[in-house]
Amino acid sequence: MRTYAITIKPESSFGTPLKGDTIFGQFCWQAAEDPEILNGGIDRWIKVYQKRPFAVFSSAWPQFEYENKWFYAVRRPELPPFMLGDPEGVTGCQERLARRKENKAKRWLIVPDDLKPQPSWDNLVDGKELGRRVTASFSKEEQRALNSSPGRHGIVIQAEQQHNTINRLTMTTGKGMFAPYVMNNTWYLPGMELVLFVAIDEEACTIEQVKKGLERMGEWGFGRDASTGLGRFSLGETDEINWPRPTDGTALLSLSPSVPEPGRFQEMFFAPFTRFGRHGAQILHKGKPFKNPVVMADEGAVFILKPGDIPEHPYIGRAVTGISKAMPEAVAQGYSLVLPFNMPS
Repeated sequence: MRTYAITIKPESSFGTPLKGDTIFGQFCWQAAEDPEILNGGIDRWIKVYQKRPFAVFSSAWPQFEYENKWFYAVRRPELPPFMLGDPEGVTGCQERLARRKENKAKRWLIVPDDLKPQPSWDNLVDGKELGRRVTASFSKEEQRALNSSPGRHGIVIQAEQQHNTINRLTMTTGKGMFAPYVMNNTWYLPGMELVLFVAIDEEACTIEQVKKGLERMGEWGFGRDASTGLGRFSLGETDEINWPRPTDGTALLSLSPSVPEPGRFQEMFFAPFTRFGRHGAQILHKGKPFKNPVVMADEGAVFILKPGDIPEHPYIGRAVTGISKAMPEAVAQGYSLVLPFNMPS
């Protein structure tokens, strides 16, 4: 498989996070609507997806230039804090306890552009510090405008949007299903870019075909409330990258929600994430739009390899089947691209 980094430029607010499994699902719908996106059609590749995934998408992560170098920001590894050692300058138990709350807020791991992460407190930042680094190249006027934005937290701005349903008998809102409600939308900082990593089987599709599907997703909207203008984005540069190869004794850091293979790993550290999926397009009208829940290991999961187990592919995990009563052949992306790293001593 060949791996690529695709730049995403947000152009609206988002109601659904850009997680890898959701991106895969919406890409499959693009392939179902356009047979030219996958060679041989979507049905052919879904049948062999359990043994041969045609594409594995990461979640979308911030990328930025800081001090003339390019970096990515990914989710902090879900390791117990003591496994990361002590922050620089901490020597005693009392100081360690005093800084525990500060350290818990550091939810971002800064990764250099060679994709070789070094999980340590020196490379972990909180949302505020990440926002400072992302906006370091902005003009002073832009920085002042962003610092005064209500609802800003680091690299995003949270905004509430009112929704309601009109009762056609009274032509007003009311109680129950007609009561007004609020949904939270997420805006990324103006001018900010995200990166999407994808591994593809070129017998199934080329990077140009993948970009065609993603461009259409960006034009029509991604996720919740796309019909009202949410989830719009455009694509920037695309670069082929040499994905780092794991060696014996290294650990793996996941870049999207995944379902790891049972019994493969020596140890696993992860936060559980439950995907309550829903069908789109024509399946919405068959009376069974909701999929069965899938419990996954969320982004930032750490998998400790067994001695001698060196993965041949840049991803781990498996396909998830049996998720739909309306479409029995449907699958979910339980695969995740992973970055190898050395566990802190």
